[in-house]
Amino acid sequence: MSLNSIMRIGLSGMFSAGTSLQTTGHNIANAGAAGYSRQRTLTGAQRGQSLTYGVLGTGTMVLDVRRMTDEFLTGRLRAQDARLSQFDTVDLALGDVEAIFGSVENNHLGTAMSEFFNAWSSLATPPVTLTLQENVADTAGRLADDFRDMSTSLDELSQDLDSRLENGVDRLNALLTNVADLNRLIVLSESSAASANDLRDQRSVVLDEIALLTQAEAIERDDGTVDVLIGGRTVVTREHVQALTVSRDEGDGTGAGAARVSTVAGGYAVVLGEGSLQGLIEARDKQVLHARARLDEVAAALIARVNALHSQGRTPDGSGVLFFTGDSAANIALNPALADDPTRVAASRSGLEGDTDIAREMAALGQSGASAAGEQGLTEMFNSLVLDLASRSAASGDRLSSQSQLVESLGTRLDSIRGVSLDEEAANLALFQNAYEANAKVIAMVQDMFDTILTMV
Repeated sequence: MSLNSIMRIGLSGMFSAGTSLQTTGHNIANAGAAGYSRQRTLTGAQRGQSLTYGVLGTGTMVLDVRRMTDEFLTGRLRAQDARLSQFDTVDLALGDVEAIFGSVENNHLGTAMSEFFNAWSSLATPPVTLTLQENVADTAGRLADDFRDMSTSLDELSQDLDSRLENGVDRLNALLTNVADLNRLIVLSESSAASANDLRDQRSVVLDEIALLTQAEAIERDDGTVDVLIGGRTVVTREHVQALTVSRDEGDGTGAGAARVSTVAGGYAVVLGEGSLQGLIEARDKQVLHARARLDEVAAALIARVNALHSQGRTPDGSGVLFFTGDSAANIALNPALADDPTRVAASRSGLEGDTDIAREMAALGQSGASAAGEQGLTEMFNSLVLDLASRSAASGDRLSSQSQLVESLGTRLDSIRGVSLDEEAANLALFQNAYEANAKVIAMVQDMFDTILTMV
């Protein structure tokens, strides 16, 4: 045993305690930082000194500054976050669709449809007057305008979803580039066998944001870099990025084809996993497309049924004409011949004064089961569409709520592992401060012993 050995032991203890204090201070400083994982200084005994009478300890050493996290739980949370992000995106889009259609109690198109059939009901009561015919033509024009306006709103919503998809892919490419840059920095920082904990936290935050856009798989290599895979295709390999781009399937040649995601290199299609990008595609291709199909169904039924009846009618000026033009909500319009001359609105098949059989049958089209075939009334058809949208929105809200609870539960579990507890860190401060002071006393004692020896000489 030598005084120098005791001095080195005290110094090693002071260094170890000082390092632990620095780590604790770092934790406290970053307690509110997003994505920060608390760190712990791991220490261990140095190799002992073998002597004839045994092995003497030689002090302590810092083994590592470890980042406290759970990669398995982090992966689960990212997967569930991706699903939550998708559900949330679809739910928001459904809210936009609902806003376009309104509710059964408060919807513009439903009101316009009721006014149209009420106008025919008024025309069905003799005598037939120009004012009543003009009212039919006016309400028909407003009804057609509402159909087209609603169709335009759905077009704008689809275009907005496409635009958000393109912006989302641009953001995804930026995040993938960020991962590649952090891979390079981590390799440089860890070349001396030290863990780049803060850089790893930064990369983890980026991977968390990527998960909100699309469910990506992150595979860590032995050198500390991560490869990122989307839909089974590698888009980040160490420092190299394979960017994604949005391509369009023009479909029917109208120029409004659906957006698809594919890689630039080789043009290979990438199957997006769950996430907000997939949510945008689902909202557009399923929810908005479904609403449009149902709206076109109502418009086509209105056009076909009204035209079938009106073409049978007669007026003093001649036989009945088609009442509406077009074949969908996008192009439905009142026949210009009727808009220019409302006297051509036919109230009967005979054209005789007091006969209003066509007008009565027109009014009945808005009622449930009015036709001989028991067809659904046109007003009921639209109300059924609105109720269907409300049901879809309610189901989406329930799905979103359930997923939110799952993500919150996983997040709480992960925070219990990597989150900073200020109470715990305060206790650690006191512990390491005492250790530092105790080791300082060992050194002071050795100095006193040296002084004693010197005074004896």
